[in-house]
Amino acid sequence: MYGDDWSNKEIFLQATGLHKNSDHSNPRHVLIYWVNAALSGGIEVWDITQLEMHGLWHQYHYPNALKVNTRERSRNQTISLGIFTPEQREQLLELAADVEYDQITTESRVWMRNLLAKMVEEKLISHRLFNTIREDVPLPSV
Repeated sequence: MYGDDWSNKEIFLQATGLHKNSDHSNPRHVLIYWVNAALSGGIEVWDITQLEMHGLWHQYHYPNALKVNTRERSRNQTISLGIFTPEQREQLLELAADVEYDQITTESRVWMRNLLAKMVEEKLISHRLFNTIREDVPLPSV
C-alpha cells in the first residue's frame, strides 16, 4: 500500500534506546530503515530491514513496511547512513539477504556488523562511519 516511490531517500540505522547498554544479556536490537510515506499525526511508513527474533529463532526480515510514530527517532539512537538512490537501496537489500547467520546464535548486532562491513566493501558507506557505528551502538568485534 505504501510502496517505495523510487526516489532518493535518507537511510537510517536505529539501535534500541538512546545509550549503549552494558547489560550483555540484553543486547540492543539494530535495524536499517527509510521512510516511504509521511501520514498525518506524526506517523510514517518505514521500510525496515533487520534480523528479527521469532521465538527462539532469528530470521532475516524484508520486506517489512510498518507504520511508526516519528517519536521513535527521539526514543532510540538513530544514525544517518546517507542518501541512497533506488539502485543503492536495492544493492543494500541484496547484501542484507546474502549475510550469513546462524538462526539460533546470531543476534542482530552481529548480523548488522557483517552487513555494514559489506556496505563498506561496496562503497555504500565509509569506513569512518562504520567505525563510528561500531563504537557508538556498539557492534561486537569480529
